Amino acid sequence: MRGIGSQDIESTSYVNTALEFPEITLEVDLYVVPSNCIQAPILIGTDVLNRGGVTYIRTNNSQRLVRIDNVRSALTAEVDMIKTPLKGEYKNRLLDLIKEFSKTFTTGTATSTVKTGSMEIRLNSDVPVCYRPYKLSADEKERVRNIVKELLDKGIIRESHSNYASPIILVKKKNGEDRMCVDYRALNAVTVKERFPLPLIDDHIDKLGSFKYFTSLDMATGFHQVPMKDDDSVSKTAFVTPEGHYEYLKMPYGLANAPVVYQRIISKTLRHLIEAGKVLTYIDDVLIMSNSIEDGFTTLREVLTTLTAAGFSVSQKKCTFLDTQLEYLGRVIGHGQVRPSPSKTEALVKSPKPTNVREIRQFLGLAGYFRRYIANYASKTACIAKLLRKGQPFNWGTEQNEARDYVIKCLTEDPVLAIFDPKLPTELHTDASALGYGAILLQEHEGKRKRVVGYFSKSTQGAESRYHSYELETLAIVRALQHFRHYLIGIKFKIVTDCNSLKLTERKRNLLPRVARWWIYMQDFQFTLEYRKGCLMQHVDFFSRQPVNVLNIQNPRNWAKIAQTADLETQNLIQKLREGQLDATRFAIQNDLLYYKYAPAGEDFRLLCFIPKGHRLSLLRVFHDDHDHIGIDKTTDLILRHFWFPGIRAFVKKYISHCIVCLAHKKVPRAPNQPIKSWTKPDTPFSVVHVDALGPLTESNGFKYILVVVDPFSKYCILYALYRQDTEELKRVFTNAISLFGTPFTIVCDRARTFESTSFQDWVASLGSALHFITPEMHRKNGQVERYCRTVLNLLRIEVNNKGASWSDVLWKVQLILNITKQSTTRASPLQLLTGVEGTTPVLRSLVRDVALENCHPNREALMTLRRQRTAELLAANKQKQDNYVNEGRRQPRTFEVGSFAFVNKSSQSTGKLDSGMRGPYKIVRALPHHRYELKLLSGSYGKKTQTAAEHMVPWGGEWTPAVCEAFFSNDDDELTGVNEDQAQGAHEEEEQRGHAEESGNDKVEGKQADEDVQLSGEAVLEISPRPVPSTQ
Repeated sequence: MRGIGSQDIESTSYVNTALEFPEITLEVDLYVVPSNCIQAPILIGTDVLNRGGVTYIRTNNSQRLVRIDNVRSALTAEVDMIKTPLKGEYKNRLLDLIKEFSKTFTTGTATSTVKTGSMEIRLNSDVPVCYRPYKLSADEKERVRNIVKELLDKGIIRESHSNYASPIILVKKKNGEDRMCVDYRALNAVTVKERFPLPLIDDHIDKLGSFKYFTSLDMATGFHQVPMKDDDSVSKTAFVTPEGHYEYLKMPYGLANAPVVYQRIISKTLRHLIEAGKVLTYIDDVLIMSNSIEDGFTTLREVLTTLTAAGFSVSQKKCTFLDTQLEYLGRVIGHGQVRPSPSKTEALVKSPKPTNVREIRQFLGLAGYFRRYIANYASKTACIAKLLRKGQPFNWGTEQNEARDYVIKCLTEDPVLAIFDPKLPTELHTDASALGYGAILLQEHEGKRKRVVGYFSKSTQGAESRYHSYELETLAIVRALQHFRHYLIGIKFKIVTDCNSLKLTERKRNLLPRVARWWIYMQDFQFTLEYRKGCLMQHVDFFSRQPVNVLNIQNPRNWAKIAQTADLETQNLIQKLREGQLDATRFAIQNDLLYYKYAPAGEDFRLLCFIPKGHRLSLLRVFHDDHDHIGIDKTTDLILRHFWFPGIRAFVKKYISHCIVCLAHKKVPRAPNQPIKSWTKPDTPFSVVHVDALGPLTESNGFKYILVVVDPFSKYCILYALYRQDTEELKRVFTNAISLFGTPFTIVCDRARTFESTSFQDWVASLGSALHFITPEMHRKNGQVERYCRTVLNLLRIEVNNKGASWSDVLWKVQLILNITKQSTTRASPLQLLTGVEGTTPVLRSLVRDVALENCHPNREALMTLRRQRTAELLAANKQKQDNYVNEGRRQPRTFEVGSFAFVNKSSQSTGKLDSGMRGPYKIVRALPHHRYELKLLSGSYGKKTQTAAEHMVPWGGEWTPAVCEAFFSNDDDELTGVNEDQAQGAHEEEEQRGHAEESGNDKVEGKQADEDVQLSGEAVLEISPRPVPSTQ
């Protein structure tokens, strides 16, 4: 846990108890911590002080907690509790829609009444169910009196004269408030069960993969919205307290048929939307699907209109609106995929490795129960089974690990792990121990083969480990029912346990309050209990003895020390260093950890934590996989900030060369054919910025574009998500950048319509900045930002396709990764050049917190100035070197005369394979530096001027008129006089071959063109002289 100031505090134990104050008693969770952590014997948190019905009063001499029984007035404020990823205009629309249906959304107990159905209770016995009330203390009677009064005031119950009477029990909620529960176990035993079919989960899941946006609505106290059908049914819900006899006018919780009745009513209400494929319902969960945000809003309005007319209320705090991913019925849906929820297999996948013979028996008990689904079971597990032999030393090694992994793989994939079918016989196998509780949900398929639907396991918390065995077994059932509720509600199934006392508890009247609360919850399900001997329940016993908590710490404190301590090689190195047998100029020991003295060229050495062999691969996965699969150099540099091991660069290179994600999602740019001319780099940060817009992209939270801003000096980049690509949006994000880094002298951009707009140019001029446009089709002239655009798309492609994220939600992460990784040109990270700090990500922060040492320069400001001076020198030296390297072997571009004509490649504007590849003709009106020309269009938009580069131009000799034709053949007779027929035929063939060769050459050039910048070879010239017509044969 974390204390004041975010300091980590380790709790030694936990207890659930009741604190008695003069006017109130509260059930609280207390955590025991070292005495030096707090000054008072007991510290009560704000969660206690903020509970409903409780207030904290402080005077000069005392403090006290008191109960508030009646609130006559309250100050309310609108709090943003809407769960949605939407932002900006879309979120405002959502808030307006919720406000429009404010009477339908509620944050408390619903008081509305459903008009489309009712609850009828039919019994198979005429003998009334009648019990005397359970005993309650005077204080409990007072609390029951208050609860009954509230239910009477809301019209949920009324006084009764019925022959039926079920007893009530009073239990505590987790927040300390009271809950009155009716014990309907006897009534449920004689109730005729309804048979309304629940939706097939498999059918539901199959319909979800093609949708992009999902809205989940949860009904508010749904059962209390359904009226009882008639007075006969009302009379059977009667319950008795020590002071009165009452009955429910609305459907109470705890009745056997309540879930089925609710499903029938909600299905009838939304039938037209369900049949249209827009909505799915499962009990009190309503799921709305759409392929666009607009369709999602339309369907949401239809659903809310229908629910309001039918009298339903919706719990606002439990709803999720227009999200791209959510969990539904045991599956994670979103981004065009439907995946099993990790919670189904987490208990098995994360189970610890056996450490003794007993744990091996538990593991083999689980594996043996499903051995028919494990190919070559006996041979595969023989290496584990041999450790059970008498006298065999316990030596768990690589062979046993591989066998264990094989078994787990078989048990978490088809054909064992099956999709739930409510029509099949279902069993829930549970077990509990002082260490934890576990369960397996199984269904019987053809041939009486049982297949697993899911696994569940959890450690006992605090005082739970001291519960009596039957309490633990009951708790195991309740936790398993909560985990698999979406499968089991509304169907008949069997609970199998090895605790025979549970059968007695089912009929017992006087129960402990917590056990009574659990049994009340269990009444929502239609189950029968079956006892089996413990020797037949070893498959579940494995999970109760090997519990896995849902929340696990990925990088625990002192993980590096634990890793080094457990590694024999590292311990030998430490021992040799201490004995003087290891070079002390290369290694050191700090805080009982082994460090390597790493000294990059031109820098002081720094201490890097040594990583044992067994942890190198997992460490590399954190630095590469969790950081959007950055390249070899960046991954290596990121690791070498804090960690080291021999052969690190070769290891990283080998790993990345085999990375499927990198190969699948990263596009490799291709070099242009013509020489390039690089920019003269500035010598200060943000004096010049290069900008470009990406998009339109797949809509994410209303955003469609990304503005990329790059400082060419430090290489620092800023990424902004844009709703639209217009002047107002650009001004919004540019203003933010200027507030952080100041106004640049020059803004370099392409000739996009938004950048060229008069309003944007006027705004830039008002800042005192110059706007420099690059030549059309010459994307590399803005290469500072173009290179970043490709990288941003590569990283976002991985986040979206491989990790299922929305690109606008992870844009900050991509920007952070780009700015904290070292650039090859500057030999420093962009953030380091700007602030002097290397920077880190949240994942790395938790990873290095125990190994990072102070490697700080005594004068950080002087060091940063030195780095910037070196960066300016490196950029200047690298400019000519880069130009020479890139331009080596490339052709010089063609030159054009002013006044001549040409066509221009329009490949970037082409929308189809059959579109014309050229635009023109143009007249060349002016020659510009760096092989660029200003052109004037001769047709269409007559007189329109543009600029382009020579590599995109093809010369044109003018129109082929009769006068030109006559002049061409004016000397025809003289030329033909000295040429015989054979020579003429040879010339014909030679000309034809040359023509085919030129066409073939053009095809080859075309095949090498890059996707981003399609170019035409400088040798593809339109011939003026006529060619022979090729044969059509």
